[in-house]
Amino acid sequence: MAGAGRAGPVRPRRAGGGTAAAPLASARRGQPVRPGEPAWTPLEALPLADERPELRPALDEGASQFDGPLPPLPAAPGEPLLRSVFPVGLGGRRRGVLELVAERPLDAEARRFVAGVLQIYRNQLSVLDYGERDTLTGLLNRKTFDEAFGKCLLEIGPIASAPVDPGERRSPFADRASWLGVIDIDHFKRINDGHGHLMGDEVLLLVAGLLRAAFRHGDQLYRFGGEEFVVLLHADARERAALAFERFREALEAHPFPQVGQVTASAGFTRVRAFDTANAAFDRADRAVYQAKQSGRNRVCCHDALNRAGVLEDGERSGEIELF
Repeated sequence: MAGAGRAGPVRPRRAGGGTAAAPLASARRGQPVRPGEPAWTPLEALPLADERPELRPALDEGASQFDGPLPPLPAAPGEPLLRSVFPVGLGGRRRGVLELVAERPLDAEARRFVAGVLQIYRNQLSVLDYGERDTLTGLLNRKTFDEAFGKCLLEIGPIASAPVDPGERRSPFADRASWLGVIDIDHFKRINDGHGHLMGDEVLLLVAGLLRAAFRHGDQLYRFGGEEFVVLLHADARERAALAFERFREALEAHPFPQVGQVTASAGFTRVRAFDTANAAFDRADRAVYQAKQSGRNRVCCHDALNRAGVLEDGERSGEIELF
């Protein structure tokens, strides 16, 4: 676009008591597109949206577009002078902005061009969401799980563990562990039977919202069907992964559900191993859920810890008792 010096999408992310501005990508004139922060970048490492006042109208007010001068910033020679911000609806509660930095205000033709590109982008997202997201909760669905699990294996498998040439660029997660967790709402059948399926759906929606709030912006959240949810996350140690699941469990236990009252969930998780399969990892986490329910529900169990303690083994789960 004539006069445009830099462009890139930005998404808001919850960060403690504020909102972080997460750049997804950045393109400068005459240079290739540079991806933004990795999915698991600590939110505290990102600038707060409150420090970017020119983003607020597009993020909060939903205006069709907003132009404003750049705040005082150190500028390199030839740095453009004006920033234009366009809101980008990403479906449901997902929002973002397209930020264009240019030498002069965008004229009407340029605005129409940007609006047309954004509409194409929204249409593509809608098609992707239809196939990749659960229609009720908006979380990822089971169809997308195998591909995401394969990416986890690439980070911990033979490629990541093989000797690395000093000049070779490594994955930022090559030395970090991936964890798979299964979360199952306790006594969900009683909720459906006692309050109806519409109230059951409302509970699932609220649980999905609590999942989003409890886990980090890069942790991948899935609904596998019914009352079963799956989480893929990165953590340096088992204790850190356990804290994430405990944070959700405590938030769920403390949340008042209209008409239903208290709702709890049992969770089980396991470390993703090199040469793992999605089914094997899921089965280990699911057996940890089984143990959590058998030992009283409303708790988090780690399969790896249970295995070392001799409570569970890597073999098939025995017994046909249903504890739902």
